[in-house]
Amino acid sequence: MTLISKKSFFISFLLFVIVAFSSLAHTDTTNPIVKARMEAMKELAKSMKYLSKVSRGTLPFETEAIVEIFNAIENNASNTPELFSVYAIDPTSEAGTEIWENFEDFTKKAQSLESIAHELALTVNAKDQLQSAMMALGSSCKSCHSKYRN
Repeated sequence: MTLISKKSFFISFLLFVIVAFSSLAHTDTTNPIVKARMEAMKELAKSMKYLSKVSRGTLPFETEAIVEIFNAIENNASNTPELFSVYAIDPTSEAGTEIWENFEDFTKKAQSLESIAHELALTVNAKDQLQSAMMALGSSCKSCHSKYRN
C-alpha cells in the first residue's frame, strides 16, 4: 500500500467511525445545549465524509460543491466556541471537561480550523488537491479531539 493509499484508508476509516458513533450517541441526548454541539460535530463529520468520497472518486469533483463544503466547515468552526461557551455535559457526550478548563486554547483550535477551511475554499480547485486539504483539516480536527474529546 502506498503512503497516499494508507492515508486515504486511515482518513476514510476515521470518518466512518466518527459518523457511526456520532449517530448512535445522539439518540439518548436530552440536554439541548449538548445536542446542538453534537449536531454541529455530526455536520463536520458529514462534510469530511463527502470530501473523502470525492477524493476516492466515488463522487465527482465539482468545484462549487467543494467550496460549499469548505464554507460549511468554516462556518461550523466559527460557531464552535459559542456552542461550547456554556458548561454543559451529558453522559452521551464525548466533550471533555478540559474544554472549559482551557477554553482559550479550545477557541484557538476552532479558529485554526476555520482559517484552514477558509483558505482551502479559496485555493482548492482540482481533485488532486483534496488529499492534502483533507490532511490539513484532519490534523486540525485531531489537535482538538486528542485534547478535548473523551
